Amino acid sequence: MNDSRIEHLLERIATAVERLCAAMEQNGSLQPPDAAKCAVGVESPTTTQRPKRLQVPAPSHPVLEPFLADRGIRIKTIPEVDAADEIIDSLSLFLGERYDALSSLLAKIKRAMQTGRAITESLKGRSQEEMSSACQFCNRLYQIAFLEQYRYFRSPTYLIKAKTTTLPKAQRFFGGQWLERFILQKVKQVHAQVASEVDGRLSLEYLINPQIVLPNGDDFELDLLVSVGRTLYWIEAKSGDYQQHVAKYSKFARLLGLDYSHSLMVLTDVPDERCDALSSLFSMTVCNLRSFEETLLAGLRRDTRHQSAAADALPPDAEC
Repeated sequence: MNDSRIEHLLERIATAVERLCAAMEQNGSLQPPDAAKCAVGVESPTTTQRPKRLQVPAPSHPVLEPFLADRGIRIKTIPEVDAADEIIDSLSLFLGERYDALSSLLAKIKRAMQTGRAITESLKGRSQEEMSSACQFCNRLYQIAFLEQYRYFRSPTYLIKAKTTTLPKAQRFFGGQWLERFILQKVKQVHAQVASEVDGRLSLEYLINPQIVLPNGDDFELDLLVSVGRTLYWIEAKSGDYQQHVAKYSKFARLLGLDYSHSLMVLTDVPDERCDALSSLFSMTVCNLRSFEETLLAGLRRDTRHQSAAADALPPDAEC
């Protein structure tokens, strides 16, 4: 290609670019740039953007964080959401709803898991439903490596043989996480039930296992703090010895300013009559796995009913 043809081609390109810029200017999609800066694509000082206003993030728990702060309690850490939470929640619900059938097996796993020992569980003489629950539970544990080995021997032995694991996540699950996650699932179910009874207008907010700092500087860990509508509940769960905790929890309930019916302790292996006795001795409602959901449901219905009646009694211009 000779020089004249190259010059002609460059002129055509330049003309096309000029026409394109003119068309864009006319349509308002291009502001006329400073000629000296057009070639290198640098913004003119007149087009510098205004600095954005600093946004203060809203609290991630807009009800519970101020509630604790008003009582001089600071949240130190909150466990991050884990990708495995959904699996843990499902397994926890399975265990909690079939606890009577699985408690013996669970106790053996807890005793053996510190060293990863093997366990055996005889199902002879158990009902078909109990045998099915035990086998399903072990199979689910094995699928997620919470048991290293699992085998079920059918008739005539009806025997489960399994090997526990020292995997930290498994240790945490059997050490009490399952109970806390089970209670959270029941809280969500109770919330959904009551929300359906009040046309769905019922908020839910919760903190599970937050590390907090008390006004005197002591560290403390909550199991579950829940806000449902305008009602707050503090719930603690114990799958082992509870005696050493009850007095401490009663004192903490007073610090929170929550009364007997809004401070709950859930125990796994305690009969109904002992729950009643403990509730009468301490400023907390003590219940077991069988009575927890019913207790929470009755309390939330009562609170919601009272709040609705109070709102209806307000003059129109006093309502928010």
